[in-house]
Amino acid sequence: MTKEEIKSFTLRTTEANSCDLIVILYDVILTDVKNARIAFRQKNYESYRHELNHATRFLNELMRCLDYNIPLSVNLYSLYAYLNQRISYATAGNHPEALDIVDDVIGKLRDAFDTIAKDDVGGPMMKNTQTVYAGLTYGRGVLNETYVDPRDYNRGFNA
Repeated sequence: MTKEEIKSFTLRTTEANSCDLIVILYDVILTDVKNARIAFRQKNYESYRHELNHATRFLNELMRCLDYNIPLSVNLYSLYAYLNQRISYATAGNHPEALDIVDDVIGKLRDAFDTIAKDDVGGPMMKNTQTVYAGLTYGRGVLNETYVDPRDYNRGFNA
């Protein structure tokens, strides 16, 4: 995961409600899978395994946080366990095609939770965090932008 992706996820986390946090976990998994596919195409197998191990840690966190008093949690656990198996297969056997199902299922779950998050009126889970309105940092030949709305994924100019 790049430093920019980490900064973006960190900013989103500080302003997220409980449903937004789940969406962020899904986004991290999807980003890791995407980066793993890129690493595999570049024959960087160490990075490939690293990205998939990172995705597995976040998938395990989703499994750990389930509330088993809710019947849906049992189904989600089974689904997460299956996805974990597919990631393990992709990691051990260098089979990135096994990640197709992970992309598909996590993408659908992410979209569903994103819809739920829009209706969640609860405030941010983190209290006493610094509010970021906008920020630009300059470096030699580099301009980094931090934006206000953590849900605005497509801000900026397309080249």
